[in-house]
Amino acid sequence: MERKSKIKLLLTVTVITFAVAGIVAFFIWNKIKADTQKYNPVVEQNDIKTTPSNQIVDGPDTRNKVPVPILMYHHIRNYNDPNDKVGTNLSVPPENFKAQIDYLKNNGFTTITFREFLDFPTRKLPDKPIILTFDDGYQDTYDVAFHNLKSNEQIGVFYIISGFLGRPEFMTAPEVKEISDAGMEIGSHTIDHPDLTKLSAEKLSTELIESKSKLESIIGRTIISFCYPAGQQNAAVDAAVANTGYKTATTTNMAISSTSEEKFALSRLRINPEDSLSYFADKIVNYKSQK
Repeated sequence: MERKSKIKLLLTVTVITFAVAGIVAFFIWNKIKADTQKYNPVVEQNDIKTTPSNQIVDGPDTRNKVPVPILMYHHIRNYNDPNDKVGTNLSVPPENFKAQIDYLKNNGFTTITFREFLDFPTRKLPDKPIILTFDDGYQDTYDVAFHNLKSNEQIGVFYIISGFLGRPEFMTAPEVKEISDAGMEIGSHTIDHPDLTKLSAEKLSTELIESKSKLESIIGRTIISFCYPAGQQNAAVDAAVANTGYKTATTTNMAISSTSEEKFALSRLRINPEDSLSYFADKIVNYKSQK
């Protein structure tokens, strides 16, 4: 009887010991978790910095304005069809594009997004900032441009026609999500690429709101950038874009942009298939508007 009592007591002590140990472990784990969250807070998606960390500069920018060339690309592919002059003119060969990215990387340029562009002057921009934009959301910009940028730790802005997602020659929604997660900025290029200056107020609103909403649902981030299809804009369109919640909008006006330019009429530099590397290098620094 006495032996059974001892065994029962031993079992009770063992159970109590394990229970106490479990409770102690639970409190220790929660303390560690709380400390981790305290010193490593969760970053909201809209606050993710896309510029490589070794190029981020904190503090205000004391310059009056900063030139920021905004480059305009469409296709990145080898394409030369005499019967499709528009498609040919919108196609930059992959080898040219690679050489251009290498040039920027090796000559002190830093690719930024419009989020960083808008931080000026609260936050200092790099010495030679540049924005790379890709219109329409073609498959080749995912296959070639995105992977080239990613492998070189560079970033770009991809303007997506939301209604064209998944069509032949266009990106899919998962690919758009992938490039966004990799640090690229996603911008809206409407639902189906109409001339916005010819739309009713209701249709214009639909093109702006629904394209923005669809892209935001795909990437889980706020869309702040817009691109006018074929550069078609007027005062009413500009106002509608601003009222929809966009913060910037780009045109097809050829000029080197800057931080002082009107944010809903930003100029860009079209990169053409026949641009030599030397001409490219001169264009992004010295281009003079033909206006």
